[in-house]
Amino acid sequence: MDRPFDAGSNPFLQGVFAPVQRELDDTPLRLVAGAIPDDLVGTYLRNGPNARFPPIGSYTYPLDGDGMVHAVGFADRRATYRNRYVRTPSIAAEERAGRALWGGVMTPITPSAAQVGPELVGRFKDLPDINIVHHAGRLLALAEGARPFLLTDSLDTVGPWYFGGQLPKGITAHPKLDPVTGELVVFRYDVLSAPYLSWAVIGADGTVTRAEQPIDIDAAYMIHDFVITPHYIVLFVCPARFDFSGPQVLRWEPGRGTRIAVIARDGSSATRWIATEAFWVWHFANAFEESGDNGATTIIVDYAHWSHLALRGHQTAAGGVTRARLDPAAATARFEAVDDQPTEFPRIDDRRVGQPHRYFHAASKDGNAQGRGMWNVIRRYDTHTGAVTSRSNGATMVGEAVFVPSSKGGEGDGYLLVYAFAGDVTELLILHASDIAGEPAAVLRLPQRVPVGLHGCWVAGAL
Repeated sequence: MDRPFDAGSNPFLQGVFAPVQRELDDTPLRLVAGAIPDDLVGTYLRNGPNARFPPIGSYTYPLDGDGMVHAVGFADRRATYRNRYVRTPSIAAEERAGRALWGGVMTPITPSAAQVGPELVGRFKDLPDINIVHHAGRLLALAEGARPFLLTDSLDTVGPWYFGGQLPKGITAHPKLDPVTGELVVFRYDVLSAPYLSWAVIGADGTVTRAEQPIDIDAAYMIHDFVITPHYIVLFVCPARFDFSGPQVLRWEPGRGTRIAVIARDGSSATRWIATEAFWVWHFANAFEESGDNGATTIIVDYAHWSHLALRGHQTAAGGVTRARLDPAAATARFEAVDDQPTEFPRIDDRRVGQPHRYFHAASKDGNAQGRGMWNVIRRYDTHTGAVTSRSNGATMVGEAVFVPSSKGGEGDGYLLVYAFAGDVTELLILHASDIAGEPAAVLRLPQRVPVGLHGCWVAGAL
């Protein structure tokens, strides 16, 4: 039975987060300021929660909400916009009913066979609303930890994608593309049964080259993101545990501490665990390896650090940017505070994934952005000099900044694509990555409001 839920009281269904229903085709963006750089040729894609119908039971941002992909294509110094729902079987069933049938992730209401048919009974709702990646010529909309959905170049939904049947349970929303090998390294956590954690590798041609490798872990934990280096996979297992036996589906249990798993990508050694005090991580910037004089390897990890997981109501947590130095052989970790400002969505030049990086960019906030999920500052971190450059957008909120290389080709030479949200107006900022506080290269007005969302990617050239 549906549980009463007041959608009007949920801030993540209002204002700049409110869903949109209209789907547009290749609609021109209006140039507000500057000029589109002539070497900006490709497509910026971004996914995010966009409830098709008013939710029932609960709505927990950023975990709930149907996926909607927004695409801005650039060519000949012009830009066009297109958007589409990721049309899952769950959305199709709800469209036939004319209302929501599944509850939120914290209130697992499921429909009957009479409502949705036998193939969907007992299934969690498909929520490929977190991220979108392009690999081996395929566009995949990704969920928190389930099957991805394959999209066409025009964003129409083909259906669930199982990688040739080799990954039938899916993957999580933050796979890592190794720019050297072309491999897509993935992991998955299971909320119901062991193995609760596993990883796999998809080759540059899109075929699975290393089947799911189980990781020995005691329970089901939420693990949103991870990092890779040329030789290792690194997973931070923070103490956010799933428990479907009681009223609180996802529990923060700091007594368990945070454990860091260091896994050899070639499978040559057992998982090495590093135990630390409890903290939470949503997103990482990058990781890379350093070799000491004695030949020992240190893994450097830059990430957005939080004191604990905050998901309910108006919960907040203390946040900042941290650099971790992991010694797998000694099973130790040292943490260095880089910035004490609440920060999220750290991104690097994707050509540096797993390699030493100098720069990364992230969303932050000042007094003009109040509340969870609200960001109005873009920050650029120079890991060589320690310099931090900020761009405040006042009362205008911003999303994740995606780096696009320029024709110059070097790290840091390029542009940041950032959605900016103010009331019913959404603009796309094209910032010079080397001077984010300066005048944008261009400001483009979207033909309709785009809700605050989550993650995206840049695909150079034609899709």
